Amino acid sequence: MKQYKYLYRKMLDEKNVRKAYTLLRKGKTKRKEIQYIDAHLDEEVKAMIETIRNTRPGKVEHPELAFVPSKKEPRLIREKGKVRKIYMPEMREQWLHHIIVLILEPIITATAYPYSCGSFPGRGAHYAKKRLASWIREGKGIRNFAKIDIRHFYDSIRLDILMRELAIRIKDDWFLYVIRVCLSGFKKGIPLGFYISQWLANYLLEPLDHYITKTLGFEKMERYMDDIVIMDDNKKRLHGAIIDIARFIGRRFRLKLKRTWQVCRFHYIRKNGSVTGRAIDYMGFIFYRNRVTIRKRIMLATTRLAAKLRKEKEVGRGYYRKHIEAMLSYMGWYSYSDTYNCYLKYIKPCVDIGRLKDIISKLDRRKDHEGMETGNLCNAA
Repeated sequence: MKQYKYLYRKMLDEKNVRKAYTLLRKGKTKRKEIQYIDAHLDEEVKAMIETIRNTRPGKVEHPELAFVPSKKEPRLIREKGKVRKIYMPEMREQWLHHIIVLILEPIITATAYPYSCGSFPGRGAHYAKKRLASWIREGKGIRNFAKIDIRHFYDSIRLDILMRELAIRIKDDWFLYVIRVCLSGFKKGIPLGFYISQWLANYLLEPLDHYITKTLGFEKMERYMDDIVIMDDNKKRLHGAIIDIARFIGRRFRLKLKRTWQVCRFHYIRKNGSVTGRAIDYMGFIFYRNRVTIRKRIMLATTRLAAKLRKEKEVGRGYYRKHIEAMLSYMGWYSYSDTYNCYLKYIKPCVDIGRLKDIISKLDRRKDHEGMETGNLCNAA
């Protein structure tokens, strides 16, 4: 296994610090903190380098400049009947997280399982959907499927175990120390909302991917963060795999599987027209043998928003930007699924998608023009 050293030195490289800030400021140019950093960029870059230089174990020249994570109150978000705690780090803390990920990204992606999705660039839900749908179209080794999920994944990750896994490949104590400091405010678990959390979580489960595909020998396995789907013709083999996976993550990571795991016959249409088995409900998509649809909850949210926009137009009121952006975002589900009839019946009569795109384009051009007039975009460049 390849080992990596001298990563702390890369954190002190001014090019990496500036590149990380460029990634950080995307979509945040209206924030006062970003505008202040843009106006004093050279000074802030030097200050960040000094912060990193003084954030290491042992004696340092200016210990008062060392990075100390701020105390954060979680923001509660209700989603799918769950209550999630989201933590929002302050801007310079996010900058440090981007520097860490900039160095970690090539290390993690170099050995990651090709079909582990959810946080890697270019490996979102549509990428995962495309791969799973192609396996179904091939029609081999898909008689049954297993669907499993890790219980309270982010909240159950132990920092000492995470650091132990990182230390297997990363032989740089100072770099690991900075990561530990970033997560030091949490006794257990890694926080949702931190940019480094999704990368570290995917890195932690990389041994699990190799265990399922290499040791257990399942070729058709896909993971979307902590949600895993495995397809195979042998149902007993899938049941045995769930037991082995539960033991593996328990011994190595001290994690547990949710009790809602399932092993089912995959959806199949007999010659007489009768249907047996279940469809796979995964990532918001519903996978059948002959089509891919979307969850009922997503469809209802989309059609209700379309009806709301139609009413706004009928009474002569304009649209809110957030409603337009939400509608255009929802259309991605319809573009990547077999739901065209639903679009024709419930969405197209209510809203003109092309017109919504023109409105957003016009608003973006106006914002860019105002930015050039005030000098904000010039300073950023």
